[in-house]
Amino acid sequence: MTSELTDLLLLCGFGLLTITLVDVLGSITSRKLTYKYVYLTPVSLIIYGLIGYVGYQIGSLMWTLLIAGIIGIYDGTIGWRLSIVLKANFGDKGEQAGNLTLSSRITGMAIVSCVFGLLGFVIAGLFV
Repeated sequence: MTSELTDLLLLCGFGLLTITLVDVLGSITSRKLTYKYVYLTPVSLIIYGLIGYVGYQIGSLMWTLLIAGIIGIYDGTIGWRLSIVLKANFGDKGEQAGNLTLSSRITGMAIVSCVFGLLGFVIAGLFV
C-alpha cells in the first residue's frame, strides 16, 4: 500500500472518529447541559473543512471530496442514529428533524460535507 493511500485511509478514519465523538458527546452533553444539539453544527462543518485542508496536502481533490462525502454520509446515517439513541436535545425542532427521509439526510449531508471539504481544500491551496 502506498503512503498516499495509507494517509488517505488515516484521514478518513480520523474524520469518522471525530464525527462520532461529536455525535456521541454532543448528544449526551446537549441533554445533560440543556443546550440544543444543533448548536454543534459548526463543529461538524469545521471537521469537514479540516478534512479538505489536510486532504490537499496528501491527495487529490477527487480523493478529498470522496472522503468528505463518506464522512458526511456516515454523519447523516450512523451519526444521526447515535443522536436519536442517546436522546440528544433537539429542542422544539426534534419532531421536524425526525421527519426527514433517509435519502434526504444522505443527500444533504453528502453535499454539505463535500462543499466544506472543498472549501478547506481551496483554503489550503491558498496558504500552503
